[in-house]
Amino acid sequence: MDYAGVKAEFDQVCVLRDGTRLYADVYRPPGSGPHPVLLMRQPYGKSLASTVTYAHPVWYARHGFIVVIQDVRGRGKSEGVFRPFVQEVDDGYDAVEWAASLPGSSGKVGMYGFSYQGSTQWAAAAARPPHLAAIAPGMCAADLYHGMFYPHGRFQIGSFLPWAFQLARDEARRAGDGETEMACTQTMRHPDALLWRMPVGEKHPILTRYFPEYYDWCAHPVYDRYWEERNWIGKVLEAPVPALHIGGWYDNYLAGTLQTYEALERAGRSPDCFHRLIIGPWVHIPWGRKAGGFDFGPDADGHLHLEHLRWFRHWLVERDEELEKEPPVRYFEYGSNTWRTAWRSAFGPPQAAEAADGAETKRWHLGSRGLPANGASGGGVLTAEPVQREAAVDAFVYDARLPMFCDSYLPVDRSALEDRFEMLNYTSDPLERTLHAAGSPNLTVRCKAAGGPTDLVAILTLVDEGGASRFLSIGRAEVPAASGESDEWAELAIVMRPFAAELPQGSRLRLELTGSAFPLFARHPNGMPAQRLPEAGPGDLNMATVAVLTDPEKPSVLEITIDNLIREDEV
Repeated sequence: MDYAGVKAEFDQVCVLRDGTRLYADVYRPPGSGPHPVLLMRQPYGKSLASTVTYAHPVWYARHGFIVVIQDVRGRGKSEGVFRPFVQEVDDGYDAVEWAASLPGSSGKVGMYGFSYQGSTQWAAAAARPPHLAAIAPGMCAADLYHGMFYPHGRFQIGSFLPWAFQLARDEARRAGDGETEMACTQTMRHPDALLWRMPVGEKHPILTRYFPEYYDWCAHPVYDRYWEERNWIGKVLEAPVPALHIGGWYDNYLAGTLQTYEALERAGRSPDCFHRLIIGPWVHIPWGRKAGGFDFGPDADGHLHLEHLRWFRHWLVERDEELEKEPPVRYFEYGSNTWRTAWRSAFGPPQAAEAADGAETKRWHLGSRGLPANGASGGGVLTAEPVQREAAVDAFVYDARLPMFCDSYLPVDRSALEDRFEMLNYTSDPLERTLHAAGSPNLTVRCKAAGGPTDLVAILTLVDEGGASRFLSIGRAEVPAASGESDEWAELAIVMRPFAAELPQGSRLRLELTGSAFPLFARHPNGMPAQRLPEAGPGDLNMATVAVLTDPEKPSVLEITIDNLIREDEV
């Protein structure tokens, strides 16, 4: 049928190697072609076509692409049983080759989409279909354990429990179960009570019937063979495909975006295969100028529609020599609300980033001015040099029944929460000059736990002159149980979540140390090894006391990468 200036062909059939029939909608540009193909493979119903963040397929078709939106196996109208992620390697290969063979196709296929639709691209790339010329994965991972489900070593329950009900909702619809479909919609939007249920993997009748895979995610809290099957980075590196990586500073899957880009960057680039990275001030949905009530300015959308067109035209139509010459990294800096560029990713830990031109590592020592560091008005300080002549100890109690709150990566004001004595706070003096931070902070901290093992969660904030304390970064490590026979302190090395921000003159840095960040990720119940966390019930929620040592002889240190090439007149 003719639709909005293009030809739309609905419910086109792709037969997989095992005979399963997948259905797709195909949008064709005017003219007989040949035309390059853009393929999106997704599990939410092909009519949606990820238009929560992308232009409708009609827009891409009007710019000269055949656009194919396909329901993956077992979803939408497609046949088969849905097994998240693992089915997408072979199915992705077959879908790419089918799309390349469509009438009017030039034989060159690009894939686009975000979240699950992004991971389907990495799965297909791992299989290396010969007609896949380029991809543009957004907010996803090729290593699902480290990049999506357990980026801090703890299950991101606040993200994946609601998503499980979203996937169950569509399974209920396929089964004709309208009552459950409605219940899933309500639960995915308001999952609060379920987030508190223990054990984490406690069976729920809806998920047990319509999406039992959720319990597999919960049941594998450490990296094992289950997650190896869902890690495609090694296969992708054997024969890389050009990739435009899209990430968001406030997206739950930022770790996956950066991990995959940096792995490909280390593998090298050539005119025949290079990669680009764009990180904007975005949550998972939407990608605009506002997130979490913050307005990042009129340029914050990053012109992503045009970036996609340019990328795919380069690889599927005609080489763009200017694109090959441009810095491959573009990122948005919080505070200045400015887009920056770089020749390589600077978002690893300071030791890796310090080699970049103009970058330096600034260090702040955790210290004490004689008062307990509990609460924002306590005696914990961050200083360039140790302020103490002798060692000091600060301690907090983490009660797993009442975990400390953190539900997103947005730059929200945490100052009221920082008054709680269940956390330690270390605050710097006002900065003497404006700094531009870009990278993953490193924290080395010496501590011990009574009632452990337990978690130590570190949150870095920026305190403005008005007292608001804005979230910047987070990290986590496990504190082993203290031995009654030894006075040894455990040394933890925590690589925190990367960020890019202007740190204005007069502002201060603050480091929170506490026991949890719930429901952003699952809480540690205290007193049991990580392998047993999925089975922990309400009776296993205990208290742990964590002591932190500040010692000039064996300092606890925060390190942040500072970019000195950004001058004040460029801001």
